[in-house]
Amino acid sequence: MTSYTTRTAEFGQITFTAPAADDHCDGYVWIETGSKRQQICHGGDFMGNTVTARAGGDLKKAAQKWLRQRRDWMRNA
Repeated sequence: MTSYTTRTAEFGQITFTAPAADDHCDGYVWIETGSKRQQICHGGDFMGNTVTARAGGDLKKAAQKWLRQRRDWMRNA
């Protein structure tokens, strides 16, 4: 399983995972905060078109992009 862990002001320590991803196939990206686990979607939300990524650096890029979109979305809310 591929994962990327970071810390944010909104969520604290979070881990992004793509359990089904490998070098050849994309997998849905999940965010784990403590005991809560949700799929992330384009635009920085949890509803909509689900973000996918491949193993390796693709997951980190997808997670960082989602976090940027989340911050923008929260500012405009």
